Amino acid sequence: MNHLMKLNALLMLVLMFSGCMSLTQSEKNAVYELKAYGVHPCGVKIKDPAVAAWLNLLPGVGHFYLASGSEEKQLWGMAFFNLFTYPLSWFWGIPGAYSDAGVLNKKELVRFYQYEPVGQKRLQELRKKYRTVELGLSEIDYSDGRVRAS
Repeated sequence: MNHLMKLNALLMLVLMFSGCMSLTQSEKNAVYELKAYGVHPCGVKIKDPAVAAWLNLLPGVGHFYLASGSEEKQLWGMAFFNLFTYPLSWFWGIPGAYSDAGVLNKKELVRFYQYEPVGQKRLQELRKKYRTVELGLSEIDYSDGRVRAS
């Protein structure tokens, strides 16, 4: 009985720390801004959602595929959780891997435009081209990362 309670506690702990990925509010705002400029967030495919879903037919492999080469640590937890709860993990693992791949691709798109010099230059060009009215929102000074009024 004590062993079963420990196992349940461990599974609950893993479940709490692993879960579907989501965008932060600033990432959502960046995606909305890029959409307004005509940049389609699904145009970036670092990881293919269909491949991730199909790979999750094998226990946790789809999330291992998403986690490899990614900075998103929760994907490793989800992969191991799916591995240990196989075959029940099919119910949440397959759609979860598909969804997580889409979110991962959006995160990579935002990272490109925020941190890569080529992306930063392209974003400045898009802002000059499409912004006709200054909204009074803060801009990020990329030289030191501080937010300053524009």
